[in-house]
Amino acid sequence: SFAVTIRVRVFFRRRRCVGKSDSFVGTVRSRMAACTEVLKREFPSIDGELLTYVEDVLQSGADEFEDGEEVYEAIGAILHEVSQDKSEDDIRQICEIFLDLLKPRSGDSGGGGGGGRKVLGAPINLKEVAASQDAVQENIQSIWVVSRDDSLKVDSKKLEKAEAKRQQKLEKREQTKPAPGVGVAPVLQMATASQVISKKDNKMEAKGTNRSMDIRIENFDVSFGDKVLLQNADMLLACGRRYGFVGRNGLGKTTLLKMISGKQLQIPSHITILHVEQEVVGDDTLAIDSVLEVDAVRTELLKKEKELNAQINAGSSDPELSHELSEVYVQLQNIEADKAPARASIILNGLGFTKEMQARATRTFSGGWRMRLALARALFSKPDLLLLDEPTNMMDIKAIIWLENY
Repeated sequence: SFAVTIRVRVFFRRRRCVGKSDSFVGTVRSRMAACTEVLKREFPSIDGELLTYVEDVLQSGADEFEDGEEVYEAIGAILHEVSQDKSEDDIRQICEIFLDLLKPRSGDSGGGGGGGRKVLGAPINLKEVAASQDAVQENIQSIWVVSRDDSLKVDSKKLEKAEAKRQQKLEKREQTKPAPGVGVAPVLQMATASQVISKKDNKMEAKGTNRSMDIRIENFDVSFGDKVLLQNADMLLACGRRYGFVGRNGLGKTTLLKMISGKQLQIPSHITILHVEQEVVGDDTLAIDSVLEVDAVRTELLKKEKELNAQINAGSSDPELSHELSEVYVQLQNIEADKAPARASIILNGLGFTKEMQARATRTFSGGWRMRLALARALFSKPDLLLLDEPTNMMDIKAIIWLENY
């Protein structure tokens, strides 16, 4: 979708240039070249894809930008991501430079057709302007200065009485209404699923001999209330592959994911499933710790290690404590627990979390960033089947590209 967007913008940009003089096109190119030079100078670490995207935003919006604030709203978020040591004021100043390059403020007669136009600081009331000149031009005839007859004015006391009567009528009408039924619970529509399961699969599942990592769901129905979403459907998910559900709203994509994650459709019990649909709860837990605590085995071993060390340091002479502690160390080594923080940091960095953000409490993040945290937890836990419901809604282009290549 990113590539398609760029091509459409380029198409319309070329269409706008048709019929204009070569000098005008050359001026546009020179201004964009100056903007590109500023981008590369101020943000040396920007990659080619983001550079092309920012250039396209500047060029397509050059005619619409009115001030530096609009330029900042268009590209400020991306510039913050690629900047290393620049503050918000620095980024805003650079956006002003882009505006000056795209729309020079002095002596530019390049065919804008709107020379002399200004943005007013406040609205102008023509009636007040005309009334202020009434003393100078007493005989002026204008709808703005003709005084109205006082008899046409509304009496405020009569208006208050009429409003009071209207309110009394409304109160009487509410009192005469029949009382709604008490204790009548609303009918909640629920999603349901039915599935035909073969006897062979049932026997293999009961014996625990089914070790296949592929998922095959045959002849199943999914409905929501009285609406049938899927009927006599089959689905095969091969291990190691990615699949996407595509369709308009209301066809049952999210409902089917919930049926799978809730085990309402039979899936082999040895396959672990994780459905990312809710953001992480905001509390005092650090972002990186929020990801690490998903590994329940590692978390439990570290907790046990801490308890055993506390007992040994307290002077306990039980020889079993040292033996248990050695076993804990062996298990931590087997699961490579020491490498977990680095792996979690790599995932968070790919989703846009800087080192400073990884050390912040989850309650300090917005809902969109906590949704990214939920996705990071899912990628870190490595389930056999990972279900993502529109995961790119809260992401920028760089994070989307990283997720696609993960």
